[in-house]
Amino acid sequence: MLVNVVLVVYALLCWSQVCGGKSTSFWKQMDAIDALHEPSITHHHHGSSLDRRALTASHPGSSSIKCTHPVARVSFYALTSSERAAWVHSFTQLHTLRNKSIFVRGGTFMDDLTMVHIGLQEEMHFNACFLVCHTAFLRAFYSLMRVVGYRGREAYWDIEHDWKHGMSRSPMWTYLGDDAHGKAIASGPFRGLTCGVLPNTKRPGYSLIKPHYVTRHFNANWNQNPLSRGDMYSSHYNTSLYHHMLTSPNYTSLRRLLETSLHAWTHQSIGGEMWLYSSPCEPAFWLLHAEVDRCWRSWQATHHSWFDYQGHRRIRNHDGSSQLKTASLDDTIDLYGLFEKVKVRDVMHPRRGIMCFRYDRLLGGAPDNSS
Repeated sequence: MLVNVVLVVYALLCWSQVCGGKSTSFWKQMDAIDALHEPSITHHHHGSSLDRRALTASHPGSSSIKCTHPVARVSFYALTSSERAAWVHSFTQLHTLRNKSIFVRGGTFMDDLTMVHIGLQEEMHFNACFLVCHTAFLRAFYSLMRVVGYRGREAYWDIEHDWKHGMSRSPMWTYLGDDAHGKAIASGPFRGLTCGVLPNTKRPGYSLIKPHYVTRHFNANWNQNPLSRGDMYSSHYNTSLYHHMLTSPNYTSLRRLLETSLHAWTHQSIGGEMWLYSSPCEPAFWLLHAEVDRCWRSWQATHHSWFDYQGHRRIRNHDGSSQLKTASLDDTIDLYGLFEKVKVRDVMHPRRGIMCFRYDRLLGGAPDNSS
């Protein structure tokens, strides 16, 4: 039965050890794996711009479709009031329109998105596919947003701006609703928002069809008891973090930095649904991952390195076991039939392959003007 597609549980132990900033052996194990799968990578210099351009030119996107009119991807705050209203309405439609699911009888588009994220937990996190899988996932999300009628620009959460003024005071909470203290969202346009799926913590590999309220529990330290809103991890940010992003020597270094800093801190600080792999039900999830993508695209543009991709991939077998393999641009990204199967190379450039979007600005205000 399609409901029993390989669906996996959120590795909360891994989150508490890795993303919580504790000193563990996790990254030592990852270092060993990465060393095994990327022996030719130099971690201390970038190489010349000429070499990077040559590498890029040798790996063009496989799609022959030319991106002549890229979709604008802008800060959520830059959307017009009508665009924001349309974004909110369309997101709500993903949750409420019935009989749209390919997995659940009578289910919704959001049920499918959430089940895919649960199912690909091992493939999408803590390995090379983190950035490329999520950018493909964003592509699928906005395709469904268009299906339900959204015609506005795509949006990202400008965390680069917000952390300087305090994440707990972010204007985002005016638009998306505020803290719910571990309960259902009680304010804003997503008041009482529900989600149809949860990870099955007793049976790894499956989801539970269990409608529930989307919850939030803002905090400054998810290991604290009781939780307190505080600065929502704002103190973790500084300008050197963004410097390290842009000067990361290769894709693997950048991916690991992004996944365990900006990405993890935002999931942790919002809490509730964002602590689970059912987090796609939370609207902030999609705005966050567009911001993560913007950071990656900023790094690519800085180094003119559009097809730098290496490290290890984690593949889950039908029997529930998993295996590691060396990551390749020819690896397939399969969202369980929710979207077409594509190669990694098809999502590496924002205006090649299946991608066709342009950011209003990259990190530091740099233009996104590569062809």
